[in-house]
Amino acid sequence: MTEVPLRERLARTIAQCCDGAISAEEILAADCPLAAMGVDSLALVRFIDAVESELHVLVELDGDLWMRDLDSIAGYVSGLLAPPTGG
Repeated sequence: MTEVPLRERLARTIAQCCDGAISAEEILAADCPLAAMGVDSLALVRFIDAVESELHVLVELDGDLWMRDLDSIAGYVSGLLAPPTGG
């Protein structure tokens, strides 16, 4: 079994959190902020909860990151999953 790429996995999770109002395919193909697609604050709270539960990370709610596009969110989550660097 192959692992689903993070970007695709996040798009599917966002779609589920929107109760299917927006498909994962639409999210993957979008060239605009998620808010412009109709992703509301309730869906984002559900999404953050799902990401924290599934990936065992702590998502910080600072700035406007969550009103951006899928690539920004994928980059942020990818950084959370990266092993810490020594120093």
